[in-house]
Amino acid sequence: GADHWHTVVVDECHRLAADRFDAFAKAVRPSVLLGLTATPERSDGQPIAPYFDSRPDGSPAVELRLWHALDLQLLAPFEYYACDDATDFSEVPWDRPGEREAVANLVTGNDVRAKLVINEWRRLASNARQSRAIVFCVSVAHAEFMTEWLNRAGLPAACVVGTTATEERRRAPQRLLSGELCALVTVDLYNEGIDLPMVDTLLLLRPTQSPVLFQQQIGRGLRLVPGKESCLVLDFVGQHRAEFRFDRLLSSLTGLSRRELVDGVENGFGSLPPGCHIHLQRQTREQVLQGLRSLTSQNWRRLKTELQTYAALRGRSAIRLADFLHDQALELEDIYRTGTGQGRSGWTALKRDAGLIVAEPGPEEDYLSHRFGDLLHVDDPRRLDVMAAVGSRQRSSPALHAEEALGVQMLAYQIDGRHEQAAGPEAFLERMKGHPAIAAELVELSALLQARSTLGAHPVPGLEDTPLCLHAGYGAREILTAVRWLTASRRVPFQAGTLSLLSRQTELLFVTLDKSEGYHDRIAYHDYAISAERFHWQSQNSAGPDTPGGRRYLDSATNGWQFQLFVRPRKGEAYRACGPVTLESAEGDRPMSIVWKLQTPLPARLFREFSVLRGV
Repeated sequence: GADHWHTVVVDECHRLAADRFDAFAKAVRPSVLLGLTATPERSDGQPIAPYFDSRPDGSPAVELRLWHALDLQLLAPFEYYACDDATDFSEVPWDRPGEREAVANLVTGNDVRAKLVINEWRRLASNARQSRAIVFCVSVAHAEFMTEWLNRAGLPAACVVGTTATEERRRAPQRLLSGELCALVTVDLYNEGIDLPMVDTLLLLRPTQSPVLFQQQIGRGLRLVPGKESCLVLDFVGQHRAEFRFDRLLSSLTGLSRRELVDGVENGFGSLPPGCHIHLQRQTREQVLQGLRSLTSQNWRRLKTELQTYAALRGRSAIRLADFLHDQALELEDIYRTGTGQGRSGWTALKRDAGLIVAEPGPEEDYLSHRFGDLLHVDDPRRLDVMAAVGSRQRSSPALHAEEALGVQMLAYQIDGRHEQAAGPEAFLERMKGHPAIAAELVELSALLQARSTLGAHPVPGLEDTPLCLHAGYGAREILTAVRWLTASRRVPFQAGTLSLLSRQTELLFVTLDKSEGYHDRIAYHDYAISAERFHWQSQNSAGPDTPGGRRYLDSATNGWQFQLFVRPRKGEAYRACGPVTLESAEGDRPMSIVWKLQTPLPARLFREFSVLRGV
């Protein structure tokens, strides 16, 4: 029966996720299930963690990564050379059907590349004939082609593939060890599940984006035996599109983050384990750098793979949003993809898709994680404190005081987007408590936003009773909530460019500088900063000297009305709270052209952004 076995040991346990082994793994229920693998990350991205009990942080019970084993001198050090290769792989459909066939068509029968391989081997090895090499090819035809070339060049080689006779396959490693051969040329046969300690040279003639395959092939040469000083790895890279994932391969070899890889490629790899060496020839170096720098534009599938690989390198307990972004040279906008037209967005969503969160999701997890993309503009220190407090708040926390409640209400309206969805602050907190992963994400996000904010907590003059901070960025809903136009029960739509608050005798001026998107030509107003202290503004088309709105502006020196300026560069971006303004001059009719004087001068950064010369 399923409970018969006390202990089951599964070697190469990364195969468990395959359909034919999955049924077995689910059928047996031993007291101890022990899995062993050198490549826990499957090439198809399927996780194997659900088959085992992990540590509290989700990482394996015992873990020893390649670079750690090299540090401990448990493996032979490697000398890795990425060799310039003119073969054009730019049209290969990587990670999709047809990849292998496309590569095979480019390399099989490619005499120029074959000559390059032999010449580089002879140049970089102390004595190629005395090597014990494995040559990894992409197809049987490619392996036969390279075997013929090597033998003609005086480098005895045997082609060993799946269809090779059993006795010949059995004898091949011994022939390599004895020196009768200096190379075994193969396809997939020696990727895993075989021990060839005599191998001291690897020729990688099959380009791949798979870190699993890459690490499997490298691992064939790292067995440490007496007399073996190192393993020479010659990787014939070829020419690729900018999005080819060199970083994924180099990271699987070194454990370095993308940022560290960029530094290594530019300045040399100075932090490798003892005896290890990485050298990128000139064209390859330029290509790798271009690829590393092109990764700022990420699709979701690629991000998921990035995170899975990163978690495998770091261990799940070390996975923090800040570290992932820094080490992978990513931006928050790569994770939070609001407005990109792509469905998945947010740190929690990415971790769940990568298999790092296995607990049942809350009912609104996807929605809330996605909506956090509308918080990336927040740089008000007090608002960021509120965000962190909301994420950290426990069920037993005391009731909110009025200022806290207003801050939470601003957060609720900004996250929920549509007015009819927004609840009161207490109800919003309850929703967050039902989503612990989302609450933790909010804490991490607020810390990152706090780190990139340069603002002090200076209230907006004239609006000191609101949570608004001078020169901070806000969405329109946040501003309307801060001045109590929107409340938990009052959900009044707002679309106009101005809002008159009669009880305050204050008018809010909402200005969008670039009106090329979403505005009709007839309302393409001309607004810009003249100087750090003066701002040119055109009223709405309905305002003139003889209208109530126009008189309110013209008579503002005596009628008690105040005006607050909020400016954003373009639609979809945050408004900057520029503070109170007073009338300096006005002319025209429907619309009126008004020059406002700012009570607090614009910082140089905002003046450059809002200036009439901003496009120059």
